[in-house]
Amino acid sequence: GGGGGGGGRGGKREPRPKYVGPMPEEGAILTGKITGIHQFGVFLEIMPGAEDGSTPALEGLCHVSELHIERVRNCEGFVGSMNTETLEVKFLGINAKGQVQLSRRQAMEEKGIGGGRGGGQRRGGGNQRRNSGESNQSEAKPAEMAQDEVDIIAAAIEGVADL
Repeated sequence: GGGGGGGGRGGKREPRPKYVGPMPEEGAILTGKITGIHQFGVFLEIMPGAEDGSTPALEGLCHVSELHIERVRNCEGFVGSMNTETLEVKFLGINAKGQVQLSRRQAMEEKGIGGGRGGGQRRGGGNQRRNSGESNQSEAKPAEMAQDEVDIIAAAIEGVADL
């Protein structure tokens, strides 16, 4: 056993093979296969790599803040409770670090899924904040949750308790 890679310090490592296939169009809604779930978000494979494995698939991150219309506090529990291997996400593009950025929340808003509370209308709500001195109070109220979301969260909490 040869001591692992030392976290990227030292020796000349082979550069990681890069995805070479077609890039999705910005704003496209894609079905991504979940490849990793972390506290900060979910990694999804959104475009397949070469069939012979010579080049990797295109992977992107759906940040925890982009996972759902409501705030997700426990990413692993939330995604685990959905009991799915794929998520529908919107391709937001590539950031300055070359990372693929994805949003499930925007994909949901675009399709009008939001627990029936007018998903996409919050964007245009600039007129609610006429008095800039009071903008923070209005956002402090807890959001109403749809019953199915409450059930999913309760199931996730029970799942964590079983560990």
